[in-house]
This record gives sequence, C-alpha cells and structure tokens, in this order.
Amino acid sequence: MVRMRPARVSSVTTGVAALVATVLAALLAACGGSPGTPNPDPAPGPATPAVSGVTDPGATNGSSDAAGSNASGARRVTDMTYLPGTPVWWSGFEIELVAARLDEATRLVEVRARLTNTSTVDTNLGATRGEISVGSPDHVTGWDNISDTIPHGTTLPSTLRFTSVPGDFDLSTAQLVLGGEGDHQAVFALGDRDANSTAVATRPLPVAGTVVISNAHTGARFESRDNSLVAAACSGPNPVDVTYVPLPSDQLVLELVGTIQSPSRSVGGVAAQRAMATPVGGTAVIAEPGLSAVLGIDAAPVRRLHLCFPVPADTHGRVDLTFDTRLVGEDFVTATGSVQLP
Repeated sequence: MVRMRPARVSSVTTGVAALVATVLAALLAACGGSPGTPNPDPAPGPATPAVSGVTDPGATNGSSDAAGSNASGARRVTDMTYLPGTPVWWSGFEIELVAARLDEATRLVEVRARLTNTSTVDTNLGATRGEISVGSPDHVTGWDNISDTIPHGTTLPSTLRFTSVPGDFDLSTAQLVLGGEGDHQAVFALGDRDANSTAVATRPLPVAGTVVISNAHTGARFESRDNSLVAAACSGPNPVDVTYVPLPSDQLVLELVGTIQSPSRSVGGVAAQRAMATPVGGTAVIAEPGLSAVLGIDAAPVRRLHLCFPVPADTHGRVDLTFDTRLVGEDFVTATGSVQLP
C-alpha cells in the first residue's frame, strides 16, 4: 500500500493568500456591499405591545446566549397589563391587578397585583383557607406560594405564581379566581385589560348606627361605631388579632369593631365570656373567634375588639345582641342590645 503524505503549505503561499484576501475586502468595503447588490437598511426589531402580546426576552438582551436561543427557537412569553380599576375586596384585602405573564417554555404564570390590607392586623393571602387558582372551569392550577406579609393599612405589590399550567392554557381567556367552590369569590378575566372593573365580589356593607351594650352590675360597657356585613369569616387567637378567611356564599358575617371597658372596683376585675347575636325569628350564634377577656382594676380599655357573628346572607331587620360578663368570683350576668340590618 502506498501511503499518501499530506501536502505542506509553504509560508510563501500563505502570505500570498492573505494579501489577496485583504485586497478583496478593501474593494468590497469601498463599493458598499457585494457587486451589484445594494446594502439594505437594517430590519426593524420586534415592537413590544402596549397592552398584550408575545415577546422574546432573550432576543433583546445582547448576550451570547440570546443568539443560541434564537437559533433553537425563541422562548415565548405572553404579557398582559391592566388599566387601573376599582379594587376588589376579598378576605380583608383590596386587590387590584397590575400585570399577568405566561412563560410558554416553563409553563409558569405570574400575576402581579397591588394589595391593600384593610384588616386591623398584619397578614397575607396565605393565611386564608380559600383556593386561589388560574385557568378555566374545566382545569385550574393552584397558587404555588405564600405572599409576603402586608402590614394593616398598607398597600404593597404582591406576585401570585402558578407553576406547570397545562399546555393549552391561554392567558387571553383565563381567569384568576380567589375563593374556592361555594365560597364568596372574586373572579378576574385575565384577558380583559379592564379586568378589575368586571370582577365579581361582595364588598363590606356598612351598617348604620352605634351599638352599646352596658352591664350595670359589672360596670362593663361595649361600644361599637364600626359595624358592617362582610363576605368573610373572622379567624384568630383572640378577639383583637383577627384576620379574614373565605366564607360560604350563603353566609355573611355581622362584624362589630369596638371598645370594651370597665370601671369596676372589684378586687379581681371583670371577665367577659361570650357575645351572641340572634336575628329575629332566627337562631342564636356565638361571636367568632370567641370572646375571652379579663379587665383588671383600672385597666385600660380594650380597643379594636372584633365581634364576628355568622348570619344567613338573606338576614334583614333587627338582630338582638347579648353580652355576658361577670365580676371575678361571681356568676355571669347578661346585658343586651340590638342592631338593625338593611
């Protein structure tokens, strides 16, 4: 067998080839392009839609991995932004949508919202028992994480993340649903930039009048000027630190937020055991999350005391109230009052 020796390129030949390449490049630059072909203007880049559309975040970052992304198929992200609207009240929060985003590669949906904590304690959406989901009635994807804690009376941004939405998930027709099946719900149409104004929810309904329940024997006195019907139940370790959780749609809560005080001269002070509400012709219900307070001698009034009474959603007219207190070492004594529902 005859072995072939690879040809050796001399240094002279290499130098000549480099010289020829340099001359050709100079000629082409002087002509402004290849012979006979005008140099076209650069093609315009993809425009970012003002309200909704599909974007390729990797194509505009100028990095080397962007080129690889374009070569293998651009990563598609669908975005939707929302016009400012009327916030929806749900479980203690005023909620207003800001934007929604679907990453079609990772199947991740992020819904950004602006939350105002209207309750009297620091809390977050994760404290609720209700379902928070996106999708259609046929297929929903649950919320993936717990939002940051929002101080009461404060407005902060929050992001709801939904992982692994199905392949046919369409942001333009999807809904964000706050509340489980059978609960009072707030429903946002994610494909509608006016979604906030079309959401369905039940806002707190103020109840006019001042409620006063006073016990002459014990000296205890409860007064509330902040009375309302709310579409959420009260939850918490005591009557002051209350947060809100979803409530079945056939119920409302009569919420009284007031102050209890006692000028009692009893050695042990005054104990309050329970409060009850009875709609005319209805069944008595005990305040939730339960009343258990002890007022010592010359104790400061307990303010922002929540009394939450679950009542049927169709309750109207007078609701009778009772309040049980006792001097330490004695039996409980009941004081009465009432409130008029619209």
